[in-house]
Amino acid sequence: MHGGAGFTLIEIIVTIVLVALMAVMMLSVAGTALRGSAESFGRTVSQAQLTDIIESMTADYRARYIEQTDPIATIMPVIGTAGSTQTNNRYTTGSYTVLVNRRIRFTGAAPSFTEQADSSGDMLRVTIQVNGATATTLFSR
Repeated sequence: MHGGAGFTLIEIIVTIVLVALMAVMMLSVAGTALRGSAESFGRTVSQAQLTDIIESMTADYRARYIEQTDPIATIMPVIGTAGSTQTNNRYTTGSYTVLVNRRIRFTGAAPSFTEQADSSGDMLRVTIQVNGATATTLFSR
């Protein structure tokens, strides 16, 4: 009589193949989750840099507002011209790209306001970009 207390070779091979398939699926899911968390972290860092730069610009503008009659005219060149990349300046130790830096005014009646470029406008529109993330702020006189 033959004792049946073990596993056959086929049972062992099938078990190994199933475990390997499950491991491959788990690694695929874990890899996707890790990539997603790294991308999310990168966006968070960019947003934090944007916020820091905008807050520095705002603090600088407030100081100019107290001291000067036209603070918009004096802060515009410090921020940088549209299309330029600013590196290691008074607002950041990194860099940012200036997308918009112009004086504007709003015309029309609510709710249909329109923005117009105006070299003597009482508002300054600034849009900057850091690593693909953008932020816009308005400064008023």
